[in-house]
Amino acid sequence: MQRVRKSSWPAGAAVLCLAVAPFAHAQHASDDPLAIADDAFGLTLGLESIGLYGPGGVRGFNPQVAGNVRINGLYFDQQGGLSGRVIEGSTIRIGVSEVGYPFPAPTGIVDYDLRHVGDGTATATVVASLGPFQNRGLSLDGDIPVLGRNLQLPIGASSQIVTNSPYAGDKGYTAKYLDFGASPQWTANDRITLRAFIDWQQYTSARTMPLVFPAGAFIPPTVDGYIGQNWALGASWSENYGALITAQLTPHWYLSAGVFRSIFDQPESYSDLYLNSNPVGLADHRVVGYPEQSIASTSGEVRLTGHYLTGPLRHELILDARGRDTLATYGGSDAVDVGPALVAADAQVRRPAFIYGARTNDRAQLWSMGTAYRLQWQGRADLAVGVQRESYDKIVVTPGLPIAHLEDRPLRAYATAAVTLAKPVTLYGSYTQGLEESGTAPGNAENRGMILPAARTQQQDAGFRFELTPKLKLITGAFEIEKPYFNLDTRNTDRQLGTQRARGVEVSLSGEVSEQLKLSFGVLAGKVAIIGSDLGAEGVGPVAVGQPRTTYLFNADYHLKGWPALSFDGIYYRFGAAPASVDNTLYNPEQTILSLGSRYRFKVLGHPATLRLFWQNFNKEDFWNLGLSPGFLQFPGQSILGYVTADF
Repeated sequence: MQRVRKSSWPAGAAVLCLAVAPFAHAQHASDDPLAIADDAFGLTLGLESIGLYGPGGVRGFNPQVAGNVRINGLYFDQQGGLSGRVIEGSTIRIGVSEVGYPFPAPTGIVDYDLRHVGDGTATATVVASLGPFQNRGLSLDGDIPVLGRNLQLPIGASSQIVTNSPYAGDKGYTAKYLDFGASPQWTANDRITLRAFIDWQQYTSARTMPLVFPAGAFIPPTVDGYIGQNWALGASWSENYGALITAQLTPHWYLSAGVFRSIFDQPESYSDLYLNSNPVGLADHRVVGYPEQSIASTSGEVRLTGHYLTGPLRHELILDARGRDTLATYGGSDAVDVGPALVAADAQVRRPAFIYGARTNDRAQLWSMGTAYRLQWQGRADLAVGVQRESYDKIVVTPGLPIAHLEDRPLRAYATAAVTLAKPVTLYGSYTQGLEESGTAPGNAENRGMILPAARTQQQDAGFRFELTPKLKLITGAFEIEKPYFNLDTRNTDRQLGTQRARGVEVSLSGEVSEQLKLSFGVLAGKVAIIGSDLGAEGVGPVAVGQPRTTYLFNADYHLKGWPALSFDGIYYRFGAAPASVDNTLYNPEQTILSLGSRYRFKVLGHPATLRLFWQNFNKEDFWNLGLSPGFLQFPGQSILGYVTADF
């Protein structure tokens, strides 16, 4: 399966905090993620994202691949993507924002928020977008009051030409995209609320972006424009279904539960590889074809929460059960060498007659029972502890090999705390253990497509939050994360090579400086070190691939005092040099990307509307991105995005 497995620190923001993805929702012409962000760590709203992190990259790791996804706070094993037809946005929960959050995870949590319902009146939002590059689209979302406020139906659809990958370059790497989604909500009474959602997405004519692998310690030559194969058009579809209930059972006890089904299927996909590239870009050109690759998961959670008050103290007791059952079919690919080629030459080759083999069946089950206790002392402290007994079983049936069985029965624990020393200053700390997925082997590995085993992980962090003003917060913290390090060994097999220990410091300054000026400033400084015995013999360097020592991100938004309908914003994004090879002999140089934007708010037939323009990478930084580990992909060049959102 051609799914991104690992995430480097810059890759999470490689699209420059502009999520040019199919994502819109009803009644949000005035949306501005910077205006509502509590910190600089990650927030997605509508077409745009801000912050150091995103759903695909947090502190150097990928929480989606790790299995750390929630919908409205409930455990969800995500396989297919989620569209804006059913999702309002997402929040990255790390550090102080994880304090008190039930059963946190070491590599952070992506917390999706289902589409909000309105006040019982019919509404609609239309979004028309153009760019960047060949992208364009039209989406329509609405909220239908079937039974007033008691039964409402958020529903929508879109048709777009989109960039085929969050790591894709500029010219030509597109796909045709269709989606449809609905997320009805039934409020039975003031104690019971039921929600459901269905989300369907389809990609066709998805152009494959090449990966370049240098033969030595040098960066590939600059490539301008499309260099993919015209016949390498992939296709995929994803479906997500779910049902949730929240209910007040007694004056003190509450039920939250959800069951979900997530499917991702690729009937056709390819890898386009330039191997052993020399300094002028002459490489061994290899193309890989894949038979149908699929993965489907059923997951869910049931949580009982009791609330009790004793004087100024609020006690919370949680009883929790969650689990997932995942079945994947992958492998059977055929790799064909099509001869030497220059990377920048756009050398088209005839589509090989791929001969596919038998595929591997991979089934994994994870079941968990847990309990947690939380104590809140209003205005002074927030303490929580929890424990989970997990049962993990994985059975892999590979053609021609004995059946492989892996099991683990860890006892996971966590503790979080936040203490207010004085009204503006809060100290926080946490310790979290986890059992997380490791993703899949990339297309250039000998065991490409293989789903790697789950692994025990742990994280500890501590810091403080200082409210400089009621609307401006400073957060500073340090963290340490340990988890196994999977990458390519000397035989080009993706396997565990050691342990990666990420240590870093992160800073967030976010909020309103004045009525006209809002900002979000984030800094990440640290190192993802590789530790283990005999690493040198396996060609493993001391730092994980794709992990820079420093990342800086600054967002600012200024509203004109005499013309409130018009605002201007900008992004400064800088990341340091990062290892581009497993042995660390090659580094990708540091880069700085600047982007500018503007919003103009106006009326359409008396209804609110917004024109959004965004000029990305206007300083024309031209470099290679490390989207996979390892391997170089074209980075998006200078581009302009424009879209109009109108609420009715």
